[in-house]
Amino acid sequence: MSTPYALDFTEEPAPEAWIAVPILEGRGADRQRRKWAKKCAELRWALEDEGPRDKSQVKELARWLEGLSERLPQRIPMQHLFAYAPDLRKELLPLFFYALQSEGPVETVLDTLVQRDQPGSVQDPQIVGFTTDNLGKGLRSIRHYVHKGSGAPCMSVNYGWRVDSYGIDLSMRTVSDNIGWMSANIDAFDAFARSLKVVHPNDVVVD
Repeated sequence: MSTPYALDFTEEPAPEAWIAVPILEGRGADRQRRKWAKKCAELRWALEDEGPRDKSQVKELARWLEGLSERLPQRIPMQHLFAYAPDLRKELLPLFFYALQSEGPVETVLDTLVQRDQPGSVQDPQIVGFTTDNLGKGLRSIRHYVHKGSGAPCMSVNYGWRVDSYGIDLSMRTVSDNIGWMSANIDAFDAFARSLKVVHPNDVVVD
């Protein structure tokens, strides 16, 4: 896409349960990824009141982070990737973003972004309006389907917005086979979405 964009937060600091995961490519990417994951795991555990039980928990978090950063961008089109980590002792939940330049009727585009008519659903997706002050007109869907490879029941939570100020249609999505846990965390996903804003990459402030 020709329109550059980045994601930032209306809150300062960014929500602690969410970790921005870099998408790295090219020469030296493996080393950069490993170095980032180690440092991020140390810093994230340092925010916990009780801290890690031992160094193995820090290493485990680093492995999860490195694995997400390496594997997911190779399998799923995305421009930004976050990990939801409300409990550092449990596996992380990836949440990914993809945007294209706005084109076509907004209702049709949003239906596509939230997978209204995606084949394979075991029932009609639950779709509600999800417009935010920062991202503009949007929808959110909760979709149940069966994974083609494993045959496991899965759930995806899909968001779509037309961000008029940047001329892009933005998708935010997460998927898991832990349906009960996903259902219990919908409010957290919604709160994260409401905290987001689209900015130019040069406007992102890195502490």
